[in-house]
Amino acid sequence: MKNSMKRLLILLIAVICSSHNTFSADKNPVNYAIDSVAIIKKIKSDFASINKKLKLYKKKKRDAFGMSAEGGEVTGYYSKGALKKIHCVFYGETGKAESDYYFNNSGLFFLYKKEVFYNKPISLKGFKIKSSIETRYYLFGDKVIKTIVKPSTLVLPYVEIKAGLEQIMDILNEK
Repeated sequence: MKNSMKRLLILLIAVICSSHNTFSADKNPVNYAIDSVAIIKKIKSDFASINKKLKLYKKKKRDAFGMSAEGGEVTGYYSKGALKKIHCVFYGETGKAESDYYFNNSGLFFLYKKEVFYNKPISLKGFKIKSSIETRYYLFGDKVIKTIVKPSTLVLPYVEIKAGLEQIMDILNEK
C-alpha cells in the first residue's frame, strides 16, 4: 500500500511539473492539473481494500435518534485507532437512507449514499420500494472530483458533505 501511495505521489508531482501553466512568465495564477483518472483508480483500490478488511476492524456503534424521524445508527470502523469507514443508517416513515464514508491518511476520499423510498409508511403492512437513488462521490483535496448518480438527481457540494460528516462524527464520538 505504501508503494502505491509513493507511485501516486510521484505521478501527481510529474503531472504538476509538466503542466504547461506551471512556470508562466506573465505572473498569472498557476493552474495545477490533477490526474483524476489515476486518483479515481486509487480511490477504488482503497475502497475495495477497506471493505475487504472490514471484519478485522474494531467497530464502534452509536444510536442516532435525532438525525431522522425513525432513528438510526452510526458505526465507525477503526484500524489501529485510525478511522477507515463510517456506515450510517437513518430510518424515516416512508424510506431509509444509508451512507458510507471512507477515509485514508488524507481524510475523506469517498462517499456512497443510497436512499430508498417506500410507497407507504413502514408501519403499514405491504409497503414496497417505490424508488431509490444511489450516489457516489469521489473526493480529493477538499473537492468532489467525480459524482455518479443513478438515477440522475441533485448532488451535494463538498461543503454540504463536510457539514453532514461533522454531524455524524459528533454522534460517533459521543461518550
